[in-house]
Amino acid sequence: MAAHFPRHARLPRRLVLAGTAALPLLAAGCRGTMALGTPPQPAPDVGILRAATATEQTLVLRYQDALRLLRAPPAAGAEPELNAILARLLAEHLQHLRQLRSRLIPGSPRAAGSGPLHVTRPAAPATTSQAVTSLISAEQAASDQLLRQVAAPGVPAALAQLLASISASEATHVPVLRRSGAA
Repeated sequence: MAAHFPRHARLPRRLVLAGTAALPLLAAGCRGTMALGTPPQPAPDVGILRAATATEQTLVLRYQDALRLLRAPPAAGAEPELNAILARLLAEHLQHLRQLRSRLIPGSPRAAGSGPLHVTRPAAPATTSQAVTSLISAEQAASDQLLRQVAAPGVPAALAQLLASISASEATHVPVLRRSGAA
C-alpha cells in the first residue's frame, strides 16, 4: 500500500528533485562555454557563401541609393523608365540575397563562425549618371568575383550552380544599365 504524505511534505521532495535535475546544468555553468564542447568548424564553403552574401548586400544598398536619388527632388519622376529598370534589378538582387542567406543555417556547420556580416555602405552618388556608372562597375565586379568563387576548391556543386546563376544574372545587368542611357 502506498504511503500518503501530506501535501506540505511533498513540496520539499519536488524541490529536491528539481535541484537534482539542475545540478548538471550548474556544474556545466562553472566550466563556461567549454562545457558545451568545441564549437563546430565552419563548412569549407561558408567563407565563399558569406562573401557572396556581402557582395549582394552591397549591391542592394547601391540600388537603394540610386532609387532614392531618382525619387528625390528635383529628379523626382524625371526618369520613370530608369526608375522601373532599377527597381526590377533591385528585386532580382533581393531574391539573390534570400537564396544565399537560406544556405546559412543557424546553429550548424553551414553557419559556424558566421556572425553578422558587416557591410560598409558605399558612398552615395551625387547624380543619376554617377549612380548608374557605379552600378555598372559594381555589377561587373560582382559577376567576376562570383565566377572566381565557383572554381574555388571545396565548393559543393549546388552552391557552385547558384553562384554561377547569380553571376550570369549580374553580367546581364551590365548591358541593361548601359542601355538605360543614364551612364
